[in-house]
Amino acid sequence: MLAYAGAQSLDISGPMEVFALASRQAQEDGPGSGPIYAVKLLAMDAQPIVMSSGIRLLPDMVYADMPDDTDTLLVCGGMGNSLDIVRADRMLVAWLGSVASRVRRVASVCSGALLLAEAGVLDGRQATTHWSDASELRERYPKVRVQADAIYTRDGPVWASAGITAGMDMALAMVAEDHGPSLALKVAKRMVMASRRSGGHSQISRQLQSLDLPDAFQKLEQWMRENLHLRLGVDELAQRSHMSPRQFNRRFVAAFRLTPRKYVEQLRVDAARLLLEATRKDVGWIATECGYGSADALRRAFLRQMGQTPSAYRTGFGSR
Repeated sequence: MLAYAGAQSLDISGPMEVFALASRQAQEDGPGSGPIYAVKLLAMDAQPIVMSSGIRLLPDMVYADMPDDTDTLLVCGGMGNSLDIVRADRMLVAWLGSVASRVRRVASVCSGALLLAEAGVLDGRQATTHWSDASELRERYPKVRVQADAIYTRDGPVWASAGITAGMDMALAMVAEDHGPSLALKVAKRMVMASRRSGGHSQISRQLQSLDLPDAFQKLEQWMRENLHLRLGVDELAQRSHMSPRQFNRRFVAAFRLTPRKYVEQLRVDAARLLLEATRKDVGWIATECGYGSADALRRAFLRQMGQTPSAYRTGFGSR
């Protein structure tokens, strides 16, 4: 992990704890085996690094001394003008551009994507960053294909995650890729990460978004969550809201930034995801509970929202 003054400590410690805990868990599962990850902290120089919170971290080595057999390089995000200072360091930027092609995997956490973009690592690739930095990433680096709302992205050997805790989601996905979903699930449970989010999840949850809604839509949204098994078309929702369908559709899009149809699909897939994680119920039963006419209809919606089938999701994250 490359760190620098003014970075957020959780950008660094969150992913590093995921890898360290994966090593401990693997050793518990197979006594006598060595650690599967060796975690090192790189810095601009050998001095303690002062985080945005005031915490001081002691680096293992200067970035230029990174071992040639390094497997994965992560770059953290910074607060205030800390990132601008680092981006202006041409030696560091050139080093990043060079070393990115030598490691198996390179990744950014939060606004660290802007540093990778400065080094040209993200050119022509999909990437994400914290929602508040997405506009700068898109405007300043037009060669990057910005996925503004993703929790994390993966484009070949290049990964990028959104703000802070999303770095832990990304690290868990890396553990799953390297050593299987079973180990990643054990790590998630030990870290009390109750819901293992895929890269396709929205950065800002629908529960948080609902807090900013007008009162009428807050009540409607809660009712929708509790009645996903019913028909939730524009006509039905408009009637419940005492509006014409045209007026309802216009006001709904303004409040939710999604059409009613797409929002209902997101709610239903979220509900199905939780049932897949927590129960062993048949997919057909889950489809009916969530308002789908068949398991195939749920499968198509799940593929659109999550990028995988319900069965594949359950294999990775379902209850044992």
